[in-house]
Amino acid sequence: MGENAVHAVRRVLLAGTAASVLLAAVLAALGLWSAVPAAAATAPAGASAVPTCELGAYLNDLYNLDPVKHSFDARFTLWSVCPQKDLDPLPTVSFSNGNDPKKDDPRLSESRGLFRDLVRVQGTFRQDWDLRAFPFDRHRLEIVLTANSDIEHFRFTPDNANSAHNAAIAPDGWKLTGFRLAPAERNFPTNFGDPALPHGAGSTRSAVVIEADLVRQDPTVFWKLTGPLYLTLLLVTATFLLPAHHRELGIAERLDSLQSRLALLGGGLFVVMLNMQQVSTVVTSTRGLTLVDWLHLLTLAYVLLAVLATVLCWRWTVEGDDPAKVERLNRRAAVLGLVGYCAVAGVLVGLSVG
Repeated sequence: MGENAVHAVRRVLLAGTAASVLLAAVLAALGLWSAVPAAAATAPAGASAVPTCELGAYLNDLYNLDPVKHSFDARFTLWSVCPQKDLDPLPTVSFSNGNDPKKDDPRLSESRGLFRDLVRVQGTFRQDWDLRAFPFDRHRLEIVLTANSDIEHFRFTPDNANSAHNAAIAPDGWKLTGFRLAPAERNFPTNFGDPALPHGAGSTRSAVVIEADLVRQDPTVFWKLTGPLYLTLLLVTATFLLPAHHRELGIAERLDSLQSRLALLGGGLFVVMLNMQQVSTVVTSTRGLTLVDWLHLLTLAYVLLAVLATVLCWRWTVEGDDPAKVERLNRRAAVLGLVGYCAVAGVLVGLSVG
């Protein structure tokens, strides 16, 4: 009986020991499980992230806007804020569309563990001017800044919160309507010999685009360039209203009247062609025809239709048709032609303004 009791006590002790070991193992497992995310949380943030610097700009001035030369001049201040001094991008940043702009000496400072660099830039920048809506055209001037390192090793972050422009900027005939910094990427078909990149592969670099929106503010230009067209329009319309059905007029006088109409129309064609040549010296577009060009072509078409109508009237008169009937046709043609011209011109202007 005593021996059985001893065996029972041993079994209880063994079971308790096993339960204790099992409980310790469970607790240890739980401790390790909770320790994993804790270790991950305490791992240095951004240890594998790409280094980045904030880039901001203040636009001081815009001038020498030249659509003919496809360029403009600008003066602005750049700054960068980096977590490390050696990340400063301003000494090596590339102005991708600049014609060797001049930079002042950088001014580097440290505050709250961040390094700020400040530099002033002035120069000429290339711009693709789209003048198809001239003189109601709008443009977005761009200054492209590209980093000197691959995007896997460095990135820009635009500082739009602190970027701004001089409110007094007012280029002659233009109005500044918007300003911002936009992030971008530039792809190159080469790795520039960087051994860290795959052999023969291309590369991508971080960029920031300084954008300035402009709208033309000179409405008198439109009337100066198109005024001769409207005078020609009135002259051509008047030729349809010349009388030709009076009984006292003989066939010779009626034909003389038609010859006078042709002479006036020829003068109108000369005015339109001469004005078109003058406009081409003022407006040079590399993206097709401008609004003013379309209005000139519309006026030329109107004059040529008037010439065709005059020749038909001449033929009808020679063949002995009723002059009164011919004159009524002329008046209807004048009204329809004028309405059609105004409608097409209105649509062209509306599309350009919109």
